[in-house]
Amino acid sequence: MSITPEPVMTFPNLDQAESALDWIGLDFTEGDGFFAGELDEDAVELLDAAFGDDDTPQAVRALAAVLREQWRDATAPRTWSVAFES
Repeated sequence: MSITPEPVMTFPNLDQAESALDWIGLDFTEGDGFFAGELDEDAVELLDAAFGDDDTPQAVRALAAVLREQWRDATAPRTWSVAFES
């Protein structure tokens, strides 16, 4: 990814951001203070599963909701990023 999109969410630290993405199962790359990835049909299936799971932590569910909405918006970019504070 040559241009990193604006973060859809910011987490307090690297561990919490990475844990949220791992919980969902999204593929991502790490940059300086962020993780980034792309939305596709496989990613959306993972987002739907995480959002619908009663055991999903609230922060993870919130991230899944934001990314699901991004997918549904035909004008939104298919790339995303999640920031974390150092």
